[in-house]
Amino acid sequence: MKHIIAALAMHESDIHVIDKAEGLAKKTGAKLTYLHAIDTPFFDFFNSKNVDKEKVEEELVNSIKKHSKTTKADVIVALSKSWELILKTVKEQGADLVILGNMSKSHAVVYIGSTAKRVLENIGIPVLIARDQPIDGKILIPTDLGQYTMSASKVKEFLKSDSEITYLYANAASFGVAVPYATLAVQSLEFVQEEIEKQVEEFKKERTDAKTVIIEAEIVSEAVRDYAQQNGYTTVVLASRNLSGLNPIIFGSTASKIAQIANANLLLTFVE
Repeated sequence: MKHIIAALAMHESDIHVIDKAEGLAKKTGAKLTYLHAIDTPFFDFFNSKNVDKEKVEEELVNSIKKHSKTTKADVIVALSKSWELILKTVKEQGADLVILGNMSKSHAVVYIGSTAKRVLENIGIPVLIARDQPIDGKILIPTDLGQYTMSASKVKEFLKSDSEITYLYANAASFGVAVPYATLAVQSLEFVQEEIEKQVEEFKKERTDAKTVIIEAEIVSEAVRDYAQQNGYTTVVLASRNLSGLNPIIFGSTASKIAQIANANLLLTFVE
């Protein structure tokens, strides 16, 4: 990892962003850049000219100093929408990771549905949504036993982490739903269960660096949330094959719900 971009909102969530950004920068030796966008309404044709950009930048730097343990970081403040500034900076300077904050638990759905969503649709590099959990804790990777998990399996190397990793398959077959095996609906649930168990065994053979757990699930997203909370996982990793597949995979289905309810850091990564 060579360059980390951390977006700050001048909100209490910035504490978690700074903590994760500086921790990862220290471990990986990556350059660190903080961004803050002064966002004005699209109909504000005149007031933006009166924004004291230097004052905002001074306040931001003071806020960073208050929570920071290092001075080795660039700071960029611009009149822009947050997602536009993030994408522009990534394009111009390059980056290996973007870190965003979660505005608050009550605003989790709104935040993931706006800035983070616009960034994820266009960025093509991993994005970390920082929450009040240590990045060096236990890592949970929900999986459908498919190829998306291949990129997630590189997370330990990417984060320079020795954390314990668990691949979690939430099996809904006993409730009449087998998501990866929808084409087998005409078969008995026992047959579907056998096929899933075979797939899990094959999956385990290629994942020697971690354990694989199967749980029964009526609602997959809730089962993942409960397992993560009950077993002390502090980071959840979700993967998408490519940008065109991001919306239905990350935001249109089970993963979207996991992103909104999991009280853990959320690392969204991609398969090339």
